[in-house]
Amino acid sequence: MNHLKINQFKCFVDADININQLTVMAGANGNGKSTTIQALLYFRRTIEHCGEWINREYQLNKVNGLNVQLNGAYCLALGNSSFVLNRNAEVNEIVLGLFNEQEEVTVTYEVDNRDAKLHLTPKSLTKTDAANFPIFKQEFYYLNAERIGPRVSQQLQFFDYPNAGWQGETTAQLLGLENGYYKVENERKFGDTQSNYLIDQVNHWLDFIMKGVKIRVETSPNTLTAQILIENQFTVYDPTLSTNLGFGISYILPIIATGLTAKKDCYFVVENPEAHLHPSAQSRIGRFLAMVASSGVNVIIETHSDHLVNGIQIGVAEKKIKNDGVTINYFSHTEKNIQPDVQPISITDKGELSDWPSGFFDQTQIDFAELFNLRKG
Repeated sequence: MNHLKINQFKCFVDADININQLTVMAGANGNGKSTTIQALLYFRRTIEHCGEWINREYQLNKVNGLNVQLNGAYCLALGNSSFVLNRNAEVNEIVLGLFNEQEEVTVTYEVDNRDAKLHLTPKSLTKTDAANFPIFKQEFYYLNAERIGPRVSQQLQFFDYPNAGWQGETTAQLLGLENGYYKVENERKFGDTQSNYLIDQVNHWLDFIMKGVKIRVETSPNTLTAQILIENQFTVYDPTLSTNLGFGISYILPIIATGLTAKKDCYFVVENPEAHLHPSAQSRIGRFLAMVASSGVNVIIETHSDHLVNGIQIGVAEKKIKNDGVTINYFSHTEKNIQPDVQPISITDKGELSDWPSGFFDQTQIDFAELFNLRKG
């Protein structure tokens, strides 16, 4: 188990957040889930900007005096330095990093709150010799909550490694890798299907999540564009533009494409994978992401969907992923605390949650109880 260190960053005074093979961030709005994701993304940006490129990985062995921007990379929009320093901070420093029982790497940033800046300045580094976390890999996959909706086509772009972009803007290009003949690892194939070509596996998983949906990708090198055509039960053998259908397919495609192509031992961070999806599809995307994590990708999810969590529980009960590889971090707040409470919840090998704290996906029961009382009256 790794832990994300967050010290004096936004709403956190000092917190250590559990990061497992499959990590779920859940809880009410405004209780620190997004801040946790932002802390990880900003730490990653620091490594990219201030580290060295050695043997196809980033190495961060010293601070080099470069400033790290607060806005732009990974869709971050943190404002200026006065917004990111915790209001209760006793010193003008922020610490971010990762650690476990054997290794640690943390960066201390100097914050000038007298003259608000659009950056932070790393001033010191704490690192064990053997520190080797997934965040140092070249491949780092992130999908923002505000993903690109349906488009007639997408522009072809250069990427250092195949990915769907931060908002799904290169999904069509990713799906068209090697004209659809890019091969998916066997452990990520759907069921007992035979073909391991990317486009075939995308369609198998799509059909599992949204019955009857298939896609086709057409790439035009001359116009530097790629186009996704979609078929469902109403357009059989006559696929249509994605703009003629809802947002759900466009929002889920970058998740499936990334999940099937992401390199092992790397991070895949996805915000609100349930967006624009029917509850049944939310549950099944949870099962899909559990499968991706079990194949060796480090998956981190921010979600408001109890259906998605149910899908992960089913994945555990079906032995698609080991229960000790899953952690649900429940973010809440009590009146006297100066920072959010973060309670780790585990899952048994039968798919049962170890705890069900107040406020954790209990609104259905609350509403049913209120309706029961109203009907009695």
